[in-house]
Amino acid sequence: MKWKEIKENHPNQFILLDDVKEEHVSEGHYRILGGTIVKTGNDLIEIMKLYQELKKSGKNVIYALPNTPEDFLIEDVPMMGIMG
Repeated sequence: MKWKEIKENHPNQFILLDDVKEEHVSEGHYRILGGTIVKTGNDLIEIMKLYQELKKSGKNVIYALPNTPEDFLIEDVPMMGIMG
């Protein structure tokens, strides 16, 4: 489903997406074009727990906040620091 349709059908909700379709914009920057809805809702903690479970299992998932704009841009930022 296209991001614009997802946003219109689920306003003011957290949205967890899988099978993300993206467009390269510039070095390290991507525009989200769409994806498959995994879960929507108002409970951030519930969305984050599912996001972490799916990431650990190797899924390419992202989440959107209720105020994520229709022009959904993300930046690929390398993790720094020690994970324990």
